[in-house]
Amino acid sequence: MDAFVQPTMNNKKRALMGLVLVAIAPTISVVTGFALKAGALAAVVFVLTKMWMFGLPAFWHIKIEGLQPSYSLPQSGGWKVSTLLGFGMGVVIVIAYLLLGDLLIRGEDLKEILEPFGLTIPWKLALGILFWIFINSVLEEYVFRWFITSKLEQLVGGKWWPILLSACIFTVHHTIALAFFIDPLGNALASLGIFIGGVLFSWIYLQYRSVWVAWVAHAIADVAIFVIAWQLIVGF
Repeated sequence: MDAFVQPTMNNKKRALMGLVLVAIAPTISVVTGFALKAGALAAVVFVLTKMWMFGLPAFWHIKIEGLQPSYSLPQSGGWKVSTLLGFGMGVVIVIAYLLLGDLLIRGEDLKEILEPFGLTIPWKLALGILFWIFINSVLEEYVFRWFITSKLEQLVGGKWWPILLSACIFTVHHTIALAFFIDPLGNALASLGIFIGGVLFSWIYLQYRSVWVAWVAHAIADVAIFVIAWQLIVGF
């Protein structure tokens, strides 16, 4: 997307407001669906927060900041790097599951969470997986890498602080969700993995300035995650 521009104080305040408004949406969705187990309300909140996560950054970029829309098309490659990182993360995820999954993951709790949404039915789960890999992961790159990482660039400057802070924000709602079907040790390990993934995705984005390049690594890692999810929920 657009190259980084040194912000003024007013721009920093505006960036902070936009950052907060967008960053809270995923946590609201997770708390409603996992902690409150709100059923139909959780489904409605899920849809609304996805609309929020898609619409607010675009509105903020175009209407509040007065910038031109961008399709974040890659200008300097990065596809090979992203693909290799994605496969590397996928291998680590599968190995970690094979070594520790039976000890740390509570499969029945996961099924209980997903059952009200029909996601224990194989064809519905398959559709959900396609959504998470090909749509939700793009949305997460758009939100967490383009919008949040870019806003953190304006707020704190440099390269590594925005990367680390955006990875922390990316990890929070995942950690909350994982707590409902993974034991504390497993959650800590998984959250560390998610944080490292967030660091890598943000690094790719800042290196190549394209959410699509970062998305490749994200999508490949998600394939490994959802192969495991299928094994836990449906079985092979």
